[in-house]
Amino acid sequence: MSIDLSHLFSSVAFKILRAVDLPNLGSNQHEINGAASLREFFQTGNSLKGKLQWFYFEDGAAPEKSESDFTFYDARARSVERTGRSEWRLYYSGSFLSKASADDVLVLAKDRNDVIFALAFEQDSNWLQAARVLFGFDPPRDQFQILTNSTLEYQTLEFTRQRIIEALGIEIVIPTTEADRDLVLRTFGESFPDTKTMSEFARSITSLNPRDDADLTLAAWIAREEELFRAIEDIIVSKKLNEGFADVDDFIKYSLSVQNRRKSRMGYALMHHLAAVFDIYGLQYEREAVTERKNKPDFLFPGKSEYDDPNYSASRLVMLGAKSSLKDRWRQILTEADRIPEKHLCTLEAGISRNQTEEMQRQHLTLIIPSGLHETYLPEQRTLLLTLHQFIEIVANTQLKSSGDRS
Repeated sequence: MSIDLSHLFSSVAFKILRAVDLPNLGSNQHEINGAASLREFFQTGNSLKGKLQWFYFEDGAAPEKSESDFTFYDARARSVERTGRSEWRLYYSGSFLSKASADDVLVLAKDRNDVIFALAFEQDSNWLQAARVLFGFDPPRDQFQILTNSTLEYQTLEFTRQRIIEALGIEIVIPTTEADRDLVLRTFGESFPDTKTMSEFARSITSLNPRDDADLTLAAWIAREEELFRAIEDIIVSKKLNEGFADVDDFIKYSLSVQNRRKSRMGYALMHHLAAVFDIYGLQYEREAVTERKNKPDFLFPGKSEYDDPNYSASRLVMLGAKSSLKDRWRQILTEADRIPEKHLCTLEAGISRNQTEEMQRQHLTLIIPSGLHETYLPEQRTLLLTLHQFIEIVANTQLKSSGDRS
């Protein structure tokens, strides 16, 4: 089943925030201007009240979250019959928007359970770039603009957009299909396979070849494994929920195990699929070879024996770390192979801040990002990134040169 944004959101609206919208800058009433078009967003011509789930996104900081009440109303309701004029306003409680600045962008998104997210993005930030890719909106104006259902349907939830939703920290349940549930049940029964087995199975039923497009294939393999994992998780967790729990502690313990499995599995999946790509390209490497101080880089090209040989030129050695998400963990790989001054790190992280990519450049670390995720980075950052295909070419040329020198 093809899943698009219309499966998750029933309405999306966005606008540039101006001083008049912001507490302590121009708005003393906690009202957001340009709200007339929100009648289409809320799908009502009447006043209503509800809750807003606030998020503020700025580069270099974790998203801030809060909740507040809102009222959507016509300030001229009493005189509309006499004057024929309406003046719709969106009033919210609290001062969460005091965190924002003029020219930041506000996105309102209502999910299929009528939960309304109010997402404020720092202007010119990676977060905003990711949001524009996710929702597919043009540069916003001062008045709210509504994304039509046809636009949401066009935005398929392929690999890139799923990663953005995850980065935004919005808990959205992507539905599994009956076909996938039947498939994993026949293949694995009611138990989780180990990560290597799951990765191999995902590749076996995905008709793509990395020699045609390494970046697209890696993304497709990971996305397919995610679908299969969620399908088998749905079966196993649903059964446990029906069986019930001994007490609250039992429930919490089980819930944590589900969350931890989700977090750790993606990292293993990335390494398994990268290894499969490298094998198909015929690259020579070792996984988790021991280097200085018992460090174990995820991939060492061509291998440990060459790394340990002082007569083997360091210019022919390449190391690659693999982390599905980064935060500050990228610094861990800087000490994993002392003989290799230029480090490489493959990640599935949607656009990270300019400060971080600039710091990585100073530390001689190059990010390897599947090409589909490059659009979530700002234009000036993309010059610092490599695609997986480009990285493979670097390693292949290095190993070809080594082979020629030995002959």
